[in-house]
Amino acid sequence: MAILLSIKSKKMKNINRMHKGIILAFVTSVISGVAIFYSKISVVKIDPLILATARNSYVGIIFLLFFLLTGSIKQLFKLSKRELIILSIIGVVGGSVPFYLFFSGVKLIGAQSANMIHKSLFIWVAILGIVTLKEKVNISYILAGILVCIGTYFFAPFTLKFGKGEQLILIATIFWAIENVLVKKILSKTSSELIGLFRMTVGGVILVMVTLLSGKGKLLVELNLVQWKTIFIGGSILFFYVFTWYKALKYAPISLVSLILTFSLVVGSILSGSFTRIPLLKNDWYSVICITVAMGVLILIAPLIKKSRLFIRPHE
Repeated sequence: MAILLSIKSKKMKNINRMHKGIILAFVTSVISGVAIFYSKISVVKIDPLILATARNSYVGIIFLLFFLLTGSIKQLFKLSKRELIILSIIGVVGGSVPFYLFFSGVKLIGAQSANMIHKSLFIWVAILGIVTLKEKVNISYILAGILVCIGTYFFAPFTLKFGKGEQLILIATIFWAIENVLVKKILSKTSSELIGLFRMTVGGVILVMVTLLSGKGKLLVELNLVQWKTIFIGGSILFFYVFTWYKALKYAPISLVSLILTFSLVVGSILSGSFTRIPLLKNDWYSVICITVAMGVLILIAPLIKKSRLFIRPHE
């Protein structure tokens, strides 16, 4: 009896953790949707490297202040050499290189096409999760993934053209997929806030060095008030995005979290239709419907599929 109660207790604990991860993933998708909307209404001409450097450095400072004010800075002194190396790699792979690549790509192809390519993140994350973390997907995940692909196509129809801009965005997306795996691996030993601190501070330092070495330091100093306002608002959104995203990864599989993040397209579209005078096009509505149904399949229909034994139980 005691063994059965222990198994039941462990199962309930896993379910509660999963629910918490799902809720946090949706919160992150809302924040990401706000970021998509803000990027549309705050088009300010800033060099991609300068934008990435200023914004990431600012977010790194926020994380550092968070640790100082909460007294959590002592966590740094408890890290092993291996953990320091992994956290530093996360700073490079997640907080520096891909941001520069992404913003450079956006400059070439525009934010809408860039977001469409970036939303393929869940595919790369699922592949890496299966290979490296032994995660398993289920039928509901596959169905939801197909609907998301259809929805992103309506959002920004795919063309056979795959130039430099598209390549830069795709490489950045793969970098972020690798980051997801690294974060998931180390989350059992360190806090999500500490990973966020390393991601943004190490990334910010590297970007500052690249900026200075490339001779663009003057551009950073010459940013005007409007540009700094854009950086501060965008950076604040990024801080909350990273904060909730890493917490979601702590409680739920990376493949599930990354798929839920695509709901940000729905949030961005709804905000655009509500706060601008530009009505949503027919394709935008198709995108909203497809992705919303995908979330329904993923969250609401999955338990029914499980009961019918068509469900492949995810790795715990």
